[in-house]
Amino acid sequence: MTMFSREDIIFRDYCLAHGILNEERWKQFTDIASNHGMNDGIARTMIDFKFFLPEDLARHLGAAFNLPVMKLYAETSSAPKEIVPITFIRQHRIIPMFLFGNELTVALIDPPYKPMLDELARLTQKKIVPVVSAADDFEETLKIQQGGFDELKRIASSIDIQRFDVVRSGGKEVERLEAMGEFPPLIELVDDIFLRAIKIGASDIHVEPFDEELRLRFRLDGVLQRVASFPKKIAEGVAAVIKTKAAMDIFEKKKPQDGRISVTLESRAFDLRVNSLPTTHGEKIVLRILNKSSINKKITDLGLASTNLAILEHLLNQPNGLLLVTGPTGSGKSTTLYAAINHIKSVEKNIVTVENPVEYQVETINQVNVDPDRDLTFASALRAILRQDPDVALVGEIRDSETGITATEAALTGHLVLSTLHTNDAVGAIPRLINMGVPSYWLAPALIGVVAQRLVRRVCEFCKDEYQPTEEVFYRAGLSGLSGRTPFFRGAGCKKCNYQGYSGRIAIHEVLLVNEEIQTMIFANETTTKIREAALKNGFRDLRFDGMKKVVAGLTTLEEIQRVTRSTL
Repeated sequence: MTMFSREDIIFRDYCLAHGILNEERWKQFTDIASNHGMNDGIARTMIDFKFFLPEDLARHLGAAFNLPVMKLYAETSSAPKEIVPITFIRQHRIIPMFLFGNELTVALIDPPYKPMLDELARLTQKKIVPVVSAADDFEETLKIQQGGFDELKRIASSIDIQRFDVVRSGGKEVERLEAMGEFPPLIELVDDIFLRAIKIGASDIHVEPFDEELRLRFRLDGVLQRVASFPKKIAEGVAAVIKTKAAMDIFEKKKPQDGRISVTLESRAFDLRVNSLPTTHGEKIVLRILNKSSINKKITDLGLASTNLAILEHLLNQPNGLLLVTGPTGSGKSTTLYAAINHIKSVEKNIVTVENPVEYQVETINQVNVDPDRDLTFASALRAILRQDPDVALVGEIRDSETGITATEAALTGHLVLSTLHTNDAVGAIPRLINMGVPSYWLAPALIGVVAQRLVRRVCEFCKDEYQPTEEVFYRAGLSGLSGRTPFFRGAGCKKCNYQGYSGRIAIHEVLLVNEEIQTMIFANETTTKIREAALKNGFRDLRFDGMKKVVAGLTTLEEIQRVTRSTL
């Protein structure tokens, strides 16, 4: 009983007294808590293991502790910003909602633990007024509020990069500053570049030597943007600093290299995956920023439409079969796979991954790094894994015939196999695997489903404005009939979104469920057109359909859907 606090026991007693739980159900919950832990708190654990629905749990907690139950999502604009550190918010699952005089109202999803509320009062020097909220409402609100609470925003850059931008300030001015000794040390410059990229939420940093400049670009929400252009003569020095941090060979400049850098900012950990490439003007370096919070995503965080979410949950509950996630590089496939693993991981399951490289370390999961130099390929590692009695195997990518055949064979022999594939759409995964050499009579019984996805930029909530797309945009989208009939939204551009009109990204999906009819068609080597027609009759909806639903909901724009999906015209 030591794992439960005094408030947990008060809630238990309330539930037992009012017939909400019986002794047997509480015993089941105690067993689950001791086996799995309660890292996400008692409320989240009870919801995840189907003891309560979020709204019901909030209602019972409110009654047990005589606290009001509050709907948060509509109240986000009035929340006080930066009054509580994000680390405290995440650790204790609370959100500050109102500040009236000396009274701070905080929403929580767990019981009102006295030690936590006392600590919060000491930290803020306010009188704390707790209210209860439903867990799903809480999580949606926290996503919106995050920017206001994030300590990363408070870290000031130590360098004014624009002063040393030869395009903005002019080459002669930068030379003058350099002669006066005002150009920053390269180690400081590189650290500042990392900080800036992480603060604005960039996914990649590009450091590119050209004939007369060293250009710095960040990929933000899927689009590359120029940040600054430095004097060309610092290119080698900047490359050497980054390569040293990434434990790469600074003297090898004629071969591509890979490395890794770990960065911690305000208790948040980031991995930078580094690649150098020799070009005609020197070494170009690209750094992919991996935010470790991505590994904590649940499949409910992926933005799947309710039908697609239900199909994915059904597929992940299957004891065996091959489940694929497809899409181009940078479309969020890894995030989806990690969310899927989070959905099914448990003490009772042996889950093993083969990745190149392992991007995020996940607790309770066995992860293997591919190493071709030591003959540890996706296929050979997967064959070894199958001798390790796995329940679930995650293969980072099916990129060759051997891996495709081995993954399919594993799915046929009683394992659930998750992997990624580079195809344009979900149905396209079928001919791709057959062309790789997977026999159709193997693929038909092995393949259970395919998720295809793209990332589109989200309209900035701070400068969202109604507008009417041009007739040409409507025509290209095949939506001429909608012109003037429904409101459309875009971002006007503001300081919050760096004047882009977009802030963050959302995914659009299509989820193909392989039923008996489609199995028969795969076995018979039917065309993708016929398979797609059969899927559509069974309720399959493509990427463009999902994208249009998100356009009509005001989450993104027609132009974004046009950019990432193929036109039907």
